Amino acid sequence: MKAKLIGLGLCLSAVIWTGTGPVFGAGKLNAVVVYASGEVQVKRSGEQAYGELKVNDLLYTGDAIKTGAMSRAGLVTKGGIDIRLNENSDFELAPGSRVRELIRLSAGQLWTRMLHKMAKINVRTPSAVCAVRGTKADIEQRSLLTVKVYEGHVDVQNSLGKQTLSAGQMTTVAGANAAPNAPKKMGAADAGTWQEAASVSDYDKFIKLLKESGDSGKKLKTSIKMPDGSVKQLEGGLKKK
Repeated sequence: MKAKLIGLGLCLSAVIWTGTGPVFGAGKLNAVVVYASGEVQVKRSGEQAYGELKVNDLLYTGDAIKTGAMSRAGLVTKGGIDIRLNENSDFELAPGSRVRELIRLSAGQLWTRMLHKMAKINVRTPSAVCAVRGTKADIEQRSLLTVKVYEGHVDVQNSLGKQTLSAGQMTTVAGANAAPNAPKKMGAADAGTWQEAASVSDYDKFIKLLKESGDSGKKLKTSIKMPDGSVKQLEGGLKKK
């Protein structure tokens, strides 16, 4: 299936809206879908069945997302976190705290990028909890939990131990009954590139604009063309927690 990518205007209309319509971050709203390729499905909180998840769909706390073979998804959370989900993955947007978002990755692989310095997230897996801080990181839960850090720091912890990883390090955890292994240096063969398939130039431009807004604390003003041909004036910024 051809990848679908959200345009800058569509995503900003969900994130920062000055007219009527949804306000990103209000109520239980958690994230907006910015990329979907292949079989990407969502099960809404309180529902039993999965349905198709599309670009520009809004995600709420309690929603569960899964990807099929050769499928990927990308979303931006209300706290300013770029999350990309690899194939054969299953995760849930869980209730977090005021200062840290939470997702549950039951199986699969995700990649995170913080869009401003205050963004934080916990990724809870069957093997351990990964506290991601100001970081680009790759977290994969299969029979073994593998955590790789490209920027920043990640604390990997369960009831049997804790390891703190910095940029260029990785660790593995054999399950909830095993302590996280000591960090080791990532080799050239360890670095993954799968997440790059969930990004193109327009997406990177959108991420750059949001990051600049969050870092500077200034409002983002832009004029964008909507699908019906009308032009909207949008003003706002990245929500800091």
